[in-house]
Amino acid sequence: MKAITTLAAGVALGYFLGTDKGREQLDKAKGWAVDTWNDPRVQEKVSEVQEKVTSRS
Repeated sequence: MKAITTLAAGVALGYFLGTDKGREQLDKAKGWAVDTWNDPRVQEKVSEVQEKVTSRS
């Protein structure tokens, strides 16, 4: 089972890094992740969690 998982991960990585369409999809996903991270609602929640962690230390 571990070999199949490793093979599948290798094929996916090869697709994303080795083809133009794969790199395009990877760039699209990266853009979505950056937009989500920079969303004010997300940053508000991040600040709340940081405050909770800091107050417990």
